[in-house]
Amino acid sequence: MLPFESENQIGPPAQLQRQLKQQLRQRMSKRRDSLAEEVRRELSVLACRHAAQLMEQRGLQRMLVYVPFRSELDSRPLIEWAWEAGVEVLVPRSVPRDRSMELYLLRSWDQLVPGAYGILEPDPAVAERHEDAAPDIVWVPGLAFDRKGGRLGYGGGYYDRLHDKLNRLRQDPERNAPGTSKSTMWMGLAYEIQVVDQVPMDRHDAVLDGLVTNEGCTERNGQKHTEGEGWN
Repeated sequence: MLPFESENQIGPPAQLQRQLKQQLRQRMSKRRDSLAEEVRRELSVLACRHAAQLMEQRGLQRMLVYVPFRSELDSRPLIEWAWEAGVEVLVPRSVPRDRSMELYLLRSWDQLVPGAYGILEPDPAVAERHEDAAPDIVWVPGLAFDRKGGRLGYGGGYYDRLHDKLNRLRQDPERNAPGTSKSTMWMGLAYEIQVVDQVPMDRHDAVLDGLVTNEGCTERNGQKHTEGEGWN
């Protein structure tokens, strides 16, 4: 059990927890930004190759993936692989008023326009809204990750809300055919230098099922996060 652990949170009290997260955000942002553009490109190709291999092994046919911004790992090789392989590509569009995400089917790069935060997002005028079925896998960006499913995002809570939304969608029998998996696989996609021993996590923070980096795939066994749980 972690020190200061209580019923409502994991780790230190709320104020200290926020400080720890902010300090880690600053440190990992600098670390990620320090990678040369050519190095980021090479590492991104390797990571996307591992991600595609995982999807092929699992027979996953619908993925939700971010479009890279600034120094994030470049997901575009994975998106282009999916188009060639006949895998559906969903991309989120941020809705700042309630910090939610809308999902759109992306068929080409020209369906993207700068969104609320300057990130390329689907253009609602040309891209098809897709809210009828949950993806088989979600590829999540972030600043820091650990091997226990921990992720440090940017502080907006968008992916945590999306996690809850997709869980409800998966459980809706009217939206999913009989035999459809009842859970969506959540995987981080990052450079190996973004991995730390432990990410400070609160109870409301969504826990990932695994992580793919340029060095390979680490998958967590089971759906619940427990300290010391085994990984493949």
